[in-house]
Amino acid sequence: SDLPHSRCVRKAIMVTMLLTSMFHNVSPTVHEIEPRPQGKRVVFIPTASAVEPWGPARTALSKHALQRLGFEVEQLDVENMPSDSAEDITHKITEADCIYVGGGNTFFLLQELRRTGADRAIINQVRAGTPYIGESAGSVITALDIGYIKLMDRTDKAPDLTDYTGLGLADFHVVPHHHAAAMGHAAQRILDRYGADLSLKPLTNRQALLVKDGRTWLLR
Repeated sequence: SDLPHSRCVRKAIMVTMLLTSMFHNVSPTVHEIEPRPQGKRVVFIPTASAVEPWGPARTALSKHALQRLGFEVEQLDVENMPSDSAEDITHKITEADCIYVGGGNTFFLLQELRRTGADRAIINQVRAGTPYIGESAGSVITALDIGYIKLMDRTDKAPDLTDYTGLGLADFHVVPHHHAAAMGHAAQRILDRYGADLSLKPLTNRQALLVKDGRTWLLR
């Protein structure tokens, strides 16, 4: 009779995440966290891309990749929502079968998630067992602290952000775009600067990290 309770406790502790640099390059790996995506609802948070010139194009690629897998995509642009819309945001995140947080500026992303209360809703749902997909900034933000990414992302895009405490869903720090033409140099600088002090996980644009059942795998 206490089996459901023990199962519930285990689920609350274990998080399930797929962390990527460029999601559309590795989208088939979604089946590791959601074997049957057909008809499942994913809440799609593209907020990090709102302050980047390439934002709309990258968002379209990622959304298309999810739709091609069979997901029903519900876009949630928290940067356009007032700070008193936390209840509505929480409802949308709670109702989703999967949470996707896209790429762009990690500091702006954290600022807006925190401003609207979306950060707390995401943390609660992922800890309760909802699978999480992160792309670039969406992967970085799962760390305990995102300060290390300032060698890649501009902090001035988030003037209201006073500290860099991340979502704390991972006990490591993703370094996206390793060896990439665009941001590979910044990724290497992060590895050189923080490699001795932080648990860093570099990801190329064709790799993904799977976090499941208390373990982490690199998927190529």
